[in-house]
Amino acid sequence: MSEDDVANWLYDKAAATLADTHTMGDLEQAIDRQSREVRRKVLERLTQAAASREAFDCPKCNRSLNVVDHHRQRTVKSSFGAVRFTRSYGCCTSCQEHFAPADSALGLHERAPASPRVQERCALTVLRAPAGQSEDDFRRLSGLKVSASMLHCEARRQGERALKLREADEQRTQNLKGLAELAAQAPTLPKHTTLVIEIDAWNIRERDNWGETQDLLKAGEEIGRWHWVYTGTVFRLDQRSTTESGRPIIADRGYVATRAGIDGFQRQLYAEALQRGLLAAETVLILADGAIWIWNLADDRFKDAKQRVDLYHVQEHLWKLAGELYGNGTPEAHAWVRPYLQWLEKRKDGALDVIHSLEELHENIVEFSKKQRKAIAGEVEYFKEHKDRMDYKTGKALGQPVGSGAIESTCSQYQRRFKLTGQFWTLAGDEAFLALATLHRNGRWCRLFPHDAR
Repeated sequence: MSEDDVANWLYDKAAATLADTHTMGDLEQAIDRQSREVRRKVLERLTQAAASREAFDCPKCNRSLNVVDHHRQRTVKSSFGAVRFTRSYGCCTSCQEHFAPADSALGLHERAPASPRVQERCALTVLRAPAGQSEDDFRRLSGLKVSASMLHCEARRQGERALKLREADEQRTQNLKGLAELAAQAPTLPKHTTLVIEIDAWNIRERDNWGETQDLLKAGEEIGRWHWVYTGTVFRLDQRSTTESGRPIIADRGYVATRAGIDGFQRQLYAEALQRGLLAAETVLILADGAIWIWNLADDRFKDAKQRVDLYHVQEHLWKLAGELYGNGTPEAHAWVRPYLQWLEKRKDGALDVIHSLEELHENIVEFSKKQRKAIAGEVEYFKEHKDRMDYKTGKALGQPVGSGAIESTCSQYQRRFKLTGQFWTLAGDEAFLALATLHRNGRWCRLFPHDAR
């Protein structure tokens, strides 16, 4: 049968179901409905053929399995409907486990009811919105009826798979062979490349121990609901650009986000930087706010990197001091702070100029109160601590970022999904889902779903 014959058959089948008036959307639905059963049967036959060909060996140790059943049936929800097939099922005497080797070869999880493409669609759907809100949208987009429970379970399952992949990359950062494997995944970098790493953190709301809050409080235990998600982004300087309207964009970058603490974040960030060309970059720049944990991390993992504290964070310190001395938003505050801001941006040693001026202000002007003098002294210490991270004039001359807009954008992107109104997470749930979202953002989705590799 030729393609024209198939097209004519499908045309007749679809046309017979149409009302007198219809839109192109009606036509699309009619074609999809009438061809779905044919596609399901083709998939079922191809699946059975693949299952029958699969070697009867243990997927872990490759030894032959002892037969339990050569015709164990399985039903899977596919893109075209329920597909049924049989496959061999056996026991490995070495691993002491039971397997159906065809399941692994077909990309099917042991207990998952869905095909890889349906698994993928479930995961992508729940990345955008909670499962409870997505059931009807999923039906409209895919033509499949999938419950909110199945959407949630499949997304969670894929999150746990993503978590294992992430943990494997973390382990690679602990030995030379693993470091080399991660670095080998980096693209070839242009000459004189600058790699930029920006770091920050944001809060996620978690709620474990449901129904036990009052008992825990009576027992004197603290119930913390908000917890830090450590976040980073990695990109090359030549990947920064602007749109026609002048809006800054980054063509390609890496993402890291975790609730696993600073140590876990440090390993994940290092793994991502290696895959983005850390070892081949001529210059590495760490840009962040003044949080001490960030600079400790930078000193530990990125010893040779240049460090820069976010200019806008520094400016906030000066504006806050101006308000303390002359009142928030007053003309006097504006007049006082303006030269300090200019020194920071236009002088190579602008931070030192600010320090000397503030020290002189603290020592020689007696009109300020004790509280105001304490505020000045605090800012002197702040600028002394970060003065080597404040060479904004050189940074601008080299075309480097002086503000942390990229990481602010990164945190905002994650929060759009993880901080929805009324939403609580558990530690186990949010960490798996953060791993899934990060794998997707980093363009490595095919590590979970190789059928979609491009």
